[in-house]
Amino acid sequence: MMDNTEPQEMNIFQVMARVGRSIGKFFCFIFSLVGKFAQLAYKYKALFLFFIILIVGLSIYQRRDRAKMYRAKMHILINDGDVFTYKTLLDQLSEYPKREDTEGLARMLNVPDSIAAKIYGFEGFHVIDINNDSIMDFVDYDNDVDLGDTSNVIVPNQMVIRAKLNDLSCCEEIQKALFDYFAQNNYLSSLSISRLNTLQEKEWMFHNALLNLDSLQKVEFFQGPNYSMEFASQKDRTKPFMTTKRQMYYDDMKKLFDINEEIAVDMMTNLDVMTVISDLQPERKLENPTWKIVFYTTILGMILFAIIALILENRKKMIAYLKNSEKK
Repeated sequence: MMDNTEPQEMNIFQVMARVGRSIGKFFCFIFSLVGKFAQLAYKYKALFLFFIILIVGLSIYQRRDRAKMYRAKMHILINDGDVFTYKTLLDQLSEYPKREDTEGLARMLNVPDSIAAKIYGFEGFHVIDINNDSIMDFVDYDNDVDLGDTSNVIVPNQMVIRAKLNDLSCCEEIQKALFDYFAQNNYLSSLSISRLNTLQEKEWMFHNALLNLDSLQKVEFFQGPNYSMEFASQKDRTKPFMTTKRQMYYDDMKKLFDINEEIAVDMMTNLDVMTVISDLQPERKLENPTWKIVFYTTILGMILFAIIALILENRKKMIAYLKNSEKK
């Protein structure tokens, strides 16, 4: 047994030793790069100082008010159209800030130029229903949900809109502007008119159904002084047929009233193409904080400095190589 375990233990130790050597070589390589960079920085002091000043200047420039970016989001219920239509309309709006077309964005949203200048763009995100149980589970902010998986279902009538802004004081104006932007879209407004007409026809149909009932089915029969809801009381036991008949008609009437009430609620609450579930709420955290700006600017500046310094360091070899290539 010892003969079998000792080689295995030795193999494990050998693997660990190799991993340790690899890690050591990696750190040695990093230290050698840092050393080489320090040599270049010392040799080309003026160039290195220029890039330091450039990095500081770029960091300050990117921290100006216009470059600040906040995020705010709102949750909407879609009454007319679908999520993909709304995302397409949002993408169209976002093209204006990309082109720095403040006037065009102001015209599309019907807001002053001062408000449009504070907008960087808009994004739309799907609301995901796992297991298709009609329960909102999460919002796909990363747009990485595998929709090929049948367990992940897009909620067709809900959506989260994110606005990128450089000032959080204009959230109320932007929410109203977005609401009007969708409401005034010709396609969505035509769907809204069609839906409301259908609801009105349903309301008219159920109203006529109530009026066309026979005498036992009329509302007055159930609202009269002799009518009692106590169908199972002692006085009704002598009239089992009438009790059953009344109960049946009462249930039918109640269903009609419930349906009619649902239609009335739909007409009152869904007059617009969309309903705001939660208002445009700001996320106080900056999209591009100072540390992130300084870090990425420094990394980029040092890489550019290293490239230029290496070119200067090896310029003679490069010139000689080019001359030899011309002779050949």
